[in-house]
Amino acid sequence: MCAVCHPGGGSLEYDRNGNRYDRFAEDPKNNITPGGPNGLDGDYFKSNWARSGAMEADCLMCHLKDYDNGLRKNQLKSLNFRWAATAGAGFADIVESVAKKETPKVTYDLSRFGPDGKVTLPVMKKPLNENCLFCHHEPGWKKRGQSFSKRTDVHMRAGLLCVDCHVTGRSAADPRIYGKEEHQIGKGDDPGDFVRDDLDNTMRTCEDCHLKGILNAPVPKHKGFPPAHFKHIACQTCHIPWHQVKGALMQDASVFNTSPRISPPPKRIWSFYGPDMKPWNYYGFALGYPEGLQPLTQYRPVHGLYKGKIYPLNRVYTRWAGIKTEGKSGIGMPHMKDIFMMWKTHMDTPDKNYPLLSTIKDDNQDGFLEVNRPEEIRALVTSVTAMLEKKGEVLDRRRVVFVDGDRYTSDGNTWTDISKKLYEYSPYGSVFKYSHDISPAKNALGANSCTDCHAFNSPFFTHPVMIRPFDENARASYEPNATLLGFSSMAVFAGGLRQEVLKPVLFYGILAGLSLLLILLVCGQWAFGAPESNSFPQTPAQRLMTGIIGIGLLGPAIIILFESMLPSDIIGVLENIHRWAGAGLVVATLWLVAKSRTKKAAFLFWTGVCGVAFMASTGIALWGSGSDSIIRQILFTLHDMSALFITFLAIAVLVLAFFKKRKDAEYG
Repeated sequence: MCAVCHPGGGSLEYDRNGNRYDRFAEDPKNNITPGGPNGLDGDYFKSNWARSGAMEADCLMCHLKDYDNGLRKNQLKSLNFRWAATAGAGFADIVESVAKKETPKVTYDLSRFGPDGKVTLPVMKKPLNENCLFCHHEPGWKKRGQSFSKRTDVHMRAGLLCVDCHVTGRSAADPRIYGKEEHQIGKGDDPGDFVRDDLDNTMRTCEDCHLKGILNAPVPKHKGFPPAHFKHIACQTCHIPWHQVKGALMQDASVFNTSPRISPPPKRIWSFYGPDMKPWNYYGFALGYPEGLQPLTQYRPVHGLYKGKIYPLNRVYTRWAGIKTEGKSGIGMPHMKDIFMMWKTHMDTPDKNYPLLSTIKDDNQDGFLEVNRPEEIRALVTSVTAMLEKKGEVLDRRRVVFVDGDRYTSDGNTWTDISKKLYEYSPYGSVFKYSHDISPAKNALGANSCTDCHAFNSPFFTHPVMIRPFDENARASYEPNATLLGFSSMAVFAGGLRQEVLKPVLFYGILAGLSLLLILLVCGQWAFGAPESNSFPQTPAQRLMTGIIGIGLLGPAIIILFESMLPSDIIGVLENIHRWAGAGLVVATLWLVAKSRTKKAAFLFWTGVCGVAFMASTGIALWGSGSDSIIRQILFTLHDMSALFITFLAIAVLVLAFFKKRKDAEYG
């Protein structure tokens, strides 16, 4: 089964000592008996290497157009290793099977050969996506919910090949890959994937193409998008706002799956649940839907922190019977085939074989059994223990436990927690970053406004994330995504208040209006002359200062007003203006109010001074130190609230001062 996806070589060509299987088995001096025990050597026990041949690396599996992987699979199932590549490439028809103790017969297709006996092949330097999907289609769909389809991915629609991003050889820039063709293939960095970690992050990144223009990729402007977001949020987070093909949210290996069309039968030991926590007959679906045409199921990915950035994740929750050994870390696992046979014999004769399994019911009536009540947990643990003892396993200092995500138990009442990463359900469950099925830019988060994420009821923070699949009534429990990200409800509320209320009112209304009002005050002062009045600055120096402040403050107000229309590189320069322009307008206004020398103005002035001093001190202490983003969310909101409050009162006082000045001018 493993060989179906591996292109040959390695463990199906050489044994642990580096000997080629078939040649070693053929040599009489090595005393290898076909199908015999052969000293219980794991490499040769009951093997038929001399007859089956070894499986050499098959280059054409990736590099030949129209390679027939189905024919190759048939040869592997027949243990015809030596002939698998020949069948897949279409050079010949192979009949008979080593598995049936027959000698394979080869009939070559002479039309594939030239007069000189050589073949002419449409070999491709860059493998087609179809060839990559020989192996990556099923696991990509089953666990990640990846479609690799033009229907769901802008990169596929644009005609990109897998190897355009998963680079190899001289196409790569990373020194771990670049050089002669050693077939090290660039890869990303999945939280739950520990295969070839030495090659983590050797593939092309989003920035490689969309900032440097590689492969003629468009270079986005990200107008109005604060550059600080790029430091904390992965590109995929915004550009995969929805996932469109169902992936596995939970894999339950504790019960028997009776769904139709599951083949081969041992796969019935796995029950899958989709992102809506409803049972999902994955193996039945896999037989019914052709590649790239999986049924569309739109749902929001879970957002979690991984290595300091927010990513869209698919976290797989796992439930299974394990073996805990006293004094050892970690939890072992019985062979799945043994768990399958335990359930199968019980289903065939429930009264005679492991009768306690009949205790396990479908409590929520969703069509799948689930182990959720203490008595059901004890029934499973007792039955697995009996099965292992029946097989002759010694359980001294070993006990069967039921593993449910990040905890385990023997009796269903007393639970022990399992240490895990924040982004995991359990160290025993897979965690995948979503990087495929990219949506068009117009559908990305933030394309409409900041309120795509920062709103009172924004799904980015509020959409439910499953905590536990089953309580004692077999109902799932949830928490808002903000909790997984470490954001408090206050921080989410503060962000919504700032973006939905304060920012539009303060920066798009009052601040722009205040700037215009200051100019009107200056113009009014010039128009009416300089009568004797204590309500407004009178000296030429004061008038000049007032005019400079009024005109100068109009610029920041306009910048803030049109902030969303500017490219991100300009926004990076002006980011602080968004913050300090508000404070500057407040301070300037309070300076003008202070000059009016009224009791109300004096009261307002000292109130404003206190507010600005408070915000400035906390701002200097926290904003400039790269403080926690949650504190900054609340702090920014407090800043906007104080600026809004002080500016609103300042406008009222200045309006009164303006009309008082006109009255003084008219009546002396």
